[in-house]
Amino acid sequence: MFSIQIGLITALFFQNSIQTNRIRSHPNQTFTVNEESLEFQFSTQEAHVKLLSNPAIYDIIVYRNDSNSLGAYIETPFLSLDNQYLDDQQLDNDCIGLPKHPKLTEIFSVNLLDNTEDIYYTDLLILGQQQKIFLLTDELELKQAILLFNQSQSPQWNIQIKNISYNLQTLISEQVNYTNAYFAHFQSDQDRCLILSNYGGFWLNTNSEIEKPNLNLEPVINKRQDLNKVSLFEEYLAIANGIAGVDLYQYINKQLIYLLTISAEQLNQTAVNIISVKLSQERISILDEHTGLYIFKIQNGQLSLDLTISQSRCVAFDHYQNTYLVVAETPNNIEYMMEIFLLPDSKEYYINRIYVDDFSFRDIQIDEDYAIIIGEDVHLVLRHSIFNGFMRNNTDLVKTFFEDELIRFQYFDMNESIRTQFMETSYYIGLSKGSLHIWKFNDYNPVIICKFQYGREQNYTLKANTSRCEGHQITDLFEQCQITQQLSIQASGPLLESDSNYLIIGVCVSVAVILVIIVFILCRKGRALAKRIQELKQQAEEMKKYGAFQEQEQQSAEH
Repeated sequence: MFSIQIGLITALFFQNSIQTNRIRSHPNQTFTVNEESLEFQFSTQEAHVKLLSNPAIYDIIVYRNDSNSLGAYIETPFLSLDNQYLDDQQLDNDCIGLPKHPKLTEIFSVNLLDNTEDIYYTDLLILGQQQKIFLLTDELELKQAILLFNQSQSPQWNIQIKNISYNLQTLISEQVNYTNAYFAHFQSDQDRCLILSNYGGFWLNTNSEIEKPNLNLEPVINKRQDLNKVSLFEEYLAIANGIAGVDLYQYINKQLIYLLTISAEQLNQTAVNIISVKLSQERISILDEHTGLYIFKIQNGQLSLDLTISQSRCVAFDHYQNTYLVVAETPNNIEYMMEIFLLPDSKEYYINRIYVDDFSFRDIQIDEDYAIIIGEDVHLVLRHSIFNGFMRNNTDLVKTFFEDELIRFQYFDMNESIRTQFMETSYYIGLSKGSLHIWKFNDYNPVIICKFQYGREQNYTLKANTSRCEGHQITDLFEQCQITQQLSIQASGPLLESDSNYLIIGVCVSVAVILVIIVFILCRKGRALAKRIQELKQQAEEMKKYGAFQEQEQQSAEH
């Protein structure tokens, strides 16, 4: 919670004498926890999944404990819990462990442009459960779309783009050129939002429709030559204005009040080009294109420069608490990303790792577990933090999910959150230059997956790293918990344990069935034949008696 008071703004001063240092190494602490043994019973032939008790496991190793391969390491693949991925892995009489991992899938997209338009969209605003979407272009065109979702047995998505638009240039007295334009929506005022551009600010009533938008032009922000980035936190608004620095505002009683400007002088520079800014709890982080990252602390009505991370040729940044990702480029225009840990108490920072790939980084969105990297034409999702096996598993944990010029990527609420024991599903909406996209984000929990072809007992040892451990509160980025757990597998199946025995017994059973059928047929035929012989014998005896009677009758007739 910021503690800025308006009466103290004029007396605010910047403490620029703080010397910050980069540390080359830092001791890591690992807390070992032994959890209760697991017993896993199932039938053979099909793959079976068992959820691990700790949902924050981000690295897991499985060891076999049988006599033939004691302590043998099982390589952990990356796959989804879908059956098709399980079949592809061909789990053959073994178990694998999968850590917490993401999967992002595009489920719907709609074109915003027709053949005659050449519009560059700059920002979008989706209004919670209303599913109303406002869109802005670089020519200050305001448009509207409606997101529709039919939750049935076969869920269907649709986005209706309203053909009508509203030209904000009619509210501006001067000539309007192409401009960056952003929405700023304060949580304390759900009925209004700000539309910000180089030409000032507009209040938009979010309950109004695009056919008759309720707009109000006020001198709510200072007009600047550049407007590169907007950041909100609670009732505070910060705007990165390029060479003019950063303007800070506070929203009080439904009025936006200007507080101060952080310019080149406060950064100990002769000139700056502020390209990005982010507000967070008692902190303002500012990125200058030429000199690096500046982190200001706001406490008790005073603003002080807490940390400086010197870096040239900067592109973008974002952070979650004390984990920062900063994108920069080399003199020959190769972009790279640094994962940086801040140690605010000692006013130091540690560059944990540097990530380089053959695509262009352009923007970053980071949360507690994942970072979404927005590039020019390829965009990635990856985990961050020191103990996640990043360098070893970056190929597996990075997912290409979109191939277009992405502008914004925003989470939105559904009527019902979808959560199962294996995964949590959330939804995002993305804006490219000429399209809207809906993505489904599946966050899979750590599991053990086993598949055996025949009855067997097998023992394993699991060693897992986790960012949260029961009974221990981790407060340092250099701490982790390591869980050790024994796993006992009982795969119930037929008594025979080899395919050759299955074949032999199958042939024997088939022959026996055939023999039984033959004997049965022969018995039926034999009984019928015996009965027929008996009938013929009786007929012969009757004929014999009948012949003797005829002969006697003939002799009597002759006398």
